[in-house]
Amino acid sequence: MSMWFMNEDREAVLQTTREFVEKEVAPRALEIDASDEFPTDLLKRAGELGLLAITVPEADGGLGMDQTTHALVLEEIAKTSPVLTVAMGAHTLLAGGLLQMLGTPEQKETYLKPAAMGEIILACGSTEAVGGDDQAEFTTRAVREGDEWVLNGGKVLISNIGAADVYIIIAVTADKPDPVTKTGLSAFIVPAGTPGLGIGQPEHKLGWHGSATGSISFSQCRVPAANLLGPQDGALQAMFISATAEFLSCGPVSLGIAEGAYEMARAYSMERIQMGQTQFDRFQVTRHKLVKMYTAIESLRGLVYSTYAQRDAGELELARGRLLKVEGARVSEEVARDAIQIMGGVGVIRETGVERFWRDAKVMAIGGASAEALTEAVSQMMRRAMI
Repeated sequence: MSMWFMNEDREAVLQTTREFVEKEVAPRALEIDASDEFPTDLLKRAGELGLLAITVPEADGGLGMDQTTHALVLEEIAKTSPVLTVAMGAHTLLAGGLLQMLGTPEQKETYLKPAAMGEIILACGSTEAVGGDDQAEFTTRAVREGDEWVLNGGKVLISNIGAADVYIIIAVTADKPDPVTKTGLSAFIVPAGTPGLGIGQPEHKLGWHGSATGSISFSQCRVPAANLLGPQDGALQAMFISATAEFLSCGPVSLGIAEGAYEMARAYSMERIQMGQTQFDRFQVTRHKLVKMYTAIESLRGLVYSTYAQRDAGELELARGRLLKVEGARVSEEVARDAIQIMGGVGVIRETGVERFWRDAKVMAIGGASAEALTEAVSQMMRRAMI
């Protein structure tokens, strides 16, 4: 079935993605979830296929395509391996987005071009144990000393740690950040292996197994002055945009999670024989539950791709971008939960593969920014008549 947002170019990229998922991702999906190992080879393979370069300008080594095409890729991969899309988001949207917006030609040549091709892996270090989404409370600080910046402090719940070759770090550079103008913080390029950069062990989480999410620290960590990314004290505007891109991406990723769980439950109900009939034919409750799941998926699809269409038309979509994460988390968790219920005892067995969709959906409501915090952010946009 062709959707209104499809065209020849998008279909070509989607076909490449389908083949990648079928041949290389699907055979590894359960293994990655069980081992909790970062899928380095798959992320780099995605780069070789151009799937990390979709929205990167051609001048910077990318394909120069639109946001909707990127959303289609994320949705397709998330149907089988949501965690791979988490790694892609941290690499392409957060760290890569900051490099694309703030980088000098030299910085883009050194870091963005190889990242777009999957030759190096990026991570973005913003989140701290204090402050929540108020970066004015951050304590990681960078001080200029001669021709170097010296970083001290730490970050928590950062994805791609250990696997990353380069970290894009947000640090306080003013005496006191201004919470109104959002100035006083800067971005820095910190290569892995830099003395003073400490990499913690990935946390053992409910879901997103294999995302390599954990803490990093800085102790007299020195980088050249040329590693300042963008204007001193002025990184948060770009961070706001790259974070919005991440929130947007949670829509197609959640859609893929819901579709993956739904398809497993639907197929099971058509094959499971109970009292001489398939579960689908025998129980109205199963049929109606599947209809409810399908309706939720198609409603989310409409929200996702209408929002992306507006984004491609030049709108920032600050409110609906956040709603994609909120609604995506809700729909994917509910659909995955119902899929487990339809499959019964089989649904709670890890080797079957359906329960991991629920675990990944649950983390979707928390990781990156909680559904509650984003809902409050949208309500404040309402107050200011922004929506």
